[in-house]
Amino acid sequence: MPTVATQQYMRARLIVVLVGFVMAVMAGTGILLWQTQATKNQVRFSAFISHMADVTNDVIHNALRLEQAELRPQNSAQADLTHDELEYALDQLSDAYEALDFAISGEVTTMESQRLTYRQVGGTTVAPVLQTGSLATDITGHAVPETVRRIWLGEDGDKALRTQIRDVISQANRLEVFNDYQNATAQRVFRELQALANTQVRPELKRISDMLNAQMIESHGTLQLGLIGVAIAMIAASLLLAMRIFVPMMYRISRAHQELHSANISLAAEKIKAQSADRTKSEFLANMSHEIRTPMNGVMGMAELLARTELDKRQSMFVDVIVKSGSALLTIINDILDFSKIDAGQLQLDESSFRLGEAIEDVAALVSSQVSEKDLELIVRVDPELPSSFMGDAGRFRQVVTNLVGNAVKFTERGHVLIDVSGRIEGDITKVSVRVEDTGIGIPQDKLDAVFEKFAQVDTSSTRRHEGTGLGLAIATRLVELMGGAMTATSEVGKGSVFSFVVPLTVDRTEAPQATAPVDVSGARVFVIDDNPINREILQEQLKSWDFECAAAESGAVGLAFLQHSAKLDARVDCVILDYQMPDMNGADVAKMIKADPALADIPLVLLTSVDQNDTARLVNECGIAAHLNKPTRSSMLLETLVSVMQRSRAAKASPAEPAAPEPEIRVPAKPIQIHASSPIERGLSSSRSANGALDVLVAEDNEVNQLVFSQVLDGLGLKYRIAGNGKTAAEMHRALKPSIILMDVSMPEMNGYEATAAIRELEAITGDRTPIIGITAHALKGDREKCLDAGMDDYLPKPISPQKLADKITHWRSCEQKLAATA
Repeated sequence: MPTVATQQYMRARLIVVLVGFVMAVMAGTGILLWQTQATKNQVRFSAFISHMADVTNDVIHNALRLEQAELRPQNSAQADLTHDELEYALDQLSDAYEALDFAISGEVTTMESQRLTYRQVGGTTVAPVLQTGSLATDITGHAVPETVRRIWLGEDGDKALRTQIRDVISQANRLEVFNDYQNATAQRVFRELQALANTQVRPELKRISDMLNAQMIESHGTLQLGLIGVAIAMIAASLLLAMRIFVPMMYRISRAHQELHSANISLAAEKIKAQSADRTKSEFLANMSHEIRTPMNGVMGMAELLARTELDKRQSMFVDVIVKSGSALLTIINDILDFSKIDAGQLQLDESSFRLGEAIEDVAALVSSQVSEKDLELIVRVDPELPSSFMGDAGRFRQVVTNLVGNAVKFTERGHVLIDVSGRIEGDITKVSVRVEDTGIGIPQDKLDAVFEKFAQVDTSSTRRHEGTGLGLAIATRLVELMGGAMTATSEVGKGSVFSFVVPLTVDRTEAPQATAPVDVSGARVFVIDDNPINREILQEQLKSWDFECAAAESGAVGLAFLQHSAKLDARVDCVILDYQMPDMNGADVAKMIKADPALADIPLVLLTSVDQNDTARLVNECGIAAHLNKPTRSSMLLETLVSVMQRSRAAKASPAEPAAPEPEIRVPAKPIQIHASSPIERGLSSSRSANGALDVLVAEDNEVNQLVFSQVLDGLGLKYRIAGNGKTAAEMHRALKPSIILMDVSMPEMNGYEATAAIRELEAITGDRTPIIGITAHALKGDREKCLDAGMDDYLPKPISPQKLADKITHWRSCEQKLAATA
């Protein structure tokens, strides 16, 4: 039977049994109450009959006393008292008679006759009221027992008791008319009264009393049987309720308990299966990450190396496509891994100290090339009133900001992208607000909420211009929620969008205060020429926070007029910040006019530009610009550049005779890496080292493509290296060659990177040496770095590996080793 039907059936059965039980109890209770009331009524009338018999006895007794008192005339006082008592007893008997007669017939006749008799004899006594004066004999309004009714009315064929008692009252009332109770008439009345009472009234009253007592005994027995019956009925109903309701209910509860127990066992089994599936999923993701990142390492590494060789334009275009496609594929892989970890609840934040301004500027620098390609204005503002350092997951924070800024740049064709960072300080917690505004295509209102959902695209048509997985904003939103914040968005089609989020970050009080301007340039006057009002506002805000005096102009013409006027007032400007891209007169034109004016020619100029690097170098040389910075500009770099150019300018003014030192380059291009065609199969010494030289790097890598990448990078760095094809060979080569650094791949045949590291550390525990080991792995799940460090490695690099990052790691650990060797 279905569960719903079973519940309805059990409910109906319970209602029927309960209703039957209640009706049985009500019927039994009604019978008991009826029998109890009948018994009470019999007791009441039995007491009333006893009272009437007592009053009749009192009448006869007092009549006899009155007769005896007349025989002793000297005792007149006693006669008067007996007469009064007779009169009182007669009144009591009359009241009882009237009460019983009224209860039976509902008519009062004797009382009216009595009143007439009183009036005929000239009596003035008021007729007694229809009350007996006793609660025990009050029968008004109660049903008269059938036995009492029959005897009272003489329905059994005998003389009616009603008539007999009325005769007694009449005979007793006749005594009132006699003054001498010794005459023959009075004596006859006394005899008739006594005979009537003894032969008729008293026996009848006794018979009524006996019959009432018998009925009371019978009613008591009936009451007992009723009580027993009700008790039996209640017990039977309870048993029926138990048998029909509670026993099946207990059975069903037991069965439900068994089913629940079975369900719990099944649930536990399913939980184990789910956990196993989750572990399998994580292992699958890790393996897929490894399998995808391993060839990606070769693609990306070789493409970056190829880009540093001499290529024609067509070849450079091909390499650029490879790098960009590889980066896009890597972004998709990272998004899928991140979303899988978030969806499985395995993503945990790694909190550490980081500088907020630098994190934002890192993002700006990352997207600056895309901004330049689309000829956009990227504006960065970080509220200088905010603390400089916080505790949080800097990597995930940058990931969220990078996603928002990347989307803004992708969907904006002209105008600007603004990154505005502000906050509200609440003790040790700061509610940091990051706002990314663009002037792009905008989002329709009906699709604004959907952009935060996974795999959601505003434009889902097959002809959409902008590609993507639809995971970026979903991941960013979940990351912000993990940080304890929330993300919001507003947009207007054709005008742009604003994405913002607020996260609570703990202020890092241990961080050193931000560097301020040196004493010799504090209070310097810096003038800004920029057509963008937001840029002007942000630059002035930064300059004021560094204790510089500042002003700004919205165009080159206004700026030139301001500089010339300030020179006439002898309020010379110490440095000018120029934006390159301005209407009517660009930054280069303004710089040339400043240098052409003798009164302004010695003012150092700092150019902010996002144009091609080669054009910028030419402008610097032609226009006499002291330094140039690419937008978006890091605040620390801007401050350092301003201080540097103003210090050199003041030093040159202080010693004009000395030749001016050549101005150092602000940005030094990276040294190109030379490519050597060493065979990866060789796994021998690089051609860049002699046979007797010490070994700089030992590479443990089984993949031939990655071996080629490592060999090209290490050749370009001029390092001596050897390559081992597996972990076992790497451990043997470490014992024989004593390399300075080991690059250890994690997944290798025969002996993996963890086992090889353990073997090397076991040997070094005996010799007392320690070689830095950098773990190289294509696994990118949480915990991989900790596994490397726990296995005895000193550092960690995920694939695909950037040649620059690898070079930085090697340089870092070689310098650490050299310092240790120097102090030994």
